[in-house]
Amino acid sequence: MKVELIEKAAQIVGDNQLLVNIVSQRVQQLNGGADPYVPTTPETGTGDIALMEIIEGKIVWRENTEEACSAGSDPDNLFDELFSDSPEAPAAEDDRTIVATIDL
Repeated sequence: MKVELIEKAAQIVGDNQLLVNIVSQRVQQLNGGADPYVPTTPETGTGDIALMEIIEGKIVWRENTEEACSAGSDPDNLFDELFSDSPEAPAAEDDRTIVATIDL
């Protein structure tokens, strides 16, 4: 991964451990066949793609509240699908934004 991307993403996320978890989960998705949300080249690694998505605001996260945990959300699933009909879903910049629910 490129150091400059790590530094920029770390400034946005603010917590290095959280950054590692977000990038790790997104890399798993990309390796599993998910499409990137940013323009890439064949040489771009999945870690760099995940970092660029954070920098460009394509991945957003929010703290998982006690209400959400008791309502049945899965704290082991870092990335929730966007729920366009859910009143609790944060507004996305576009329909290609990932919402990460972090259980802190």
